[in-house]
Amino acid sequence: MDAPANEADVARFFAVCPDPLCVLRIDGSFLRVSGAWERTLGLGSEELVGRSLLDLVHQDDLAATREQLARLREGPVTLGMENRCRSRSGLYVWLSWSMLSVPGEGLVYAWARNVGKQKRVERALMQRIETKMLVASISAHFINVKLADIDRGFQLALAELGKALRADRTSLFLLSEDGRRFLNTHEWCAEGVPSLLAERAVVSKDVYPWLVDRLCRLEVCDVPRVADLPDEAESERRAFTELGIASFVRMPAAYAGRLVGVVGIDAVRSIRAWDKSVRALLQVVGEMFAITLERMRAEESLRAVVEQQESLRAVIERQESAIETLSTPIIQVWNSVLVLPLVGSIDRHRATEITEKLLRTIVETKSRYAIVEVTGVEEVDSTTAQHLISMLQTIELLGAQGVVAGVQPQVAQTASSLGIDLSSVQVHRDLQEALRWCIREIRAEGRRGKRGRQGRSGR
Repeated sequence: MDAPANEADVARFFAVCPDPLCVLRIDGSFLRVSGAWERTLGLGSEELVGRSLLDLVHQDDLAATREQLARLREGPVTLGMENRCRSRSGLYVWLSWSMLSVPGEGLVYAWARNVGKQKRVERALMQRIETKMLVASISAHFINVKLADIDRGFQLALAELGKALRADRTSLFLLSEDGRRFLNTHEWCAEGVPSLLAERAVVSKDVYPWLVDRLCRLEVCDVPRVADLPDEAESERRAFTELGIASFVRMPAAYAGRLVGVVGIDAVRSIRAWDKSVRALLQVVGEMFAITLERMRAEESLRAVVEQQESLRAVIERQESAIETLSTPIIQVWNSVLVLPLVGSIDRHRATEITEKLLRTIVETKSRYAIVEVTGVEEVDSTTAQHLISMLQTIELLGAQGVVAGVQPQVAQTASSLGIDLSSVQVHRDLQEALRWCIREIRAEGRRGKRGRQGRSGR
């Protein structure tokens, strides 16, 4: 049957296609548009025809769009691109374009798809990954830390937390032994934000009855606006206002259901409302701090009270087990894709444990790809590289593929100087690039499988 060539067929195609179709002049102005543009951007043909595509494009995407339009003018070419276009409401919509230029006719035929939902899913996924990676990074400050270095670990963790959340101040309050006061032991402040460490070194529970009541019930206190605190929190509203705090979050740090401290986040320069995901992050951080605090107290008691040595050793082992779990989190970030962030050094014993844990998780989740993220590996010698390569080879025995992400320049230089051959290993610059590669592979496998099924049905 001949392809449709008359105007009625073209008009019908433009009318029924659910995605926006258009014909552009070679200069990028709209010549003809389908009705789907009204559903996508809220703009009809009377508002688009004669108007340049560049008038709708987001400022950050203008340069790339101009470059692609220039390529279309140079000669017959088919290309794809993504950009954000402004809708009638003023909001921007992510569009994925497929374009074919016919310079002899002075026309460009284009098909656009709304990929905003996909972008939001990818952005949410990356935010979850970044949150989990932040937890792994913060946990590194407490892995096998010596008692003398615990204060420094707390300080570094608060700084990393504050910078990641763009807070003005982060603090750690410890509950005193008698349970009547909070001791402000550690604090981080953004540049230009005053410290309250001296002013709030000791805080009586009686000063903040409303807040303390909720913290003792292990509830998160998230206050986006101090001025909006209820009447029963008048004492807290007055105290926080005097301290210049506009918004705050207080997360209880609990161990075995018992409050041992509080992690605080302050906004001073403007009112802030943190995302709900921050609560989950703070809960993990609070538990991490609580575990470390208990370990610190347990070690002090162990050193002071010899007769309690055996019982305290069991407590420390449980704490170290919890910290070890945090040190090697295995995260399922996509269907059939795992991420294993490595932090610190890797000896034979640790490599064996990591490999066993990773293999169990691959079998349990039926994953096809395992990304080994090595940004936190400080140095690589021939032994460490051999452990890594052996791990990747073992993964392949289960039918999965190992991928390495985040090789730091100094690590790559060391590996090269040691003559370590990584040519057989799938290596990517960072986690985001590795994840995109895995997703492309999964989708390619799906397309191949679909073509295979169609071929069999055709026979």
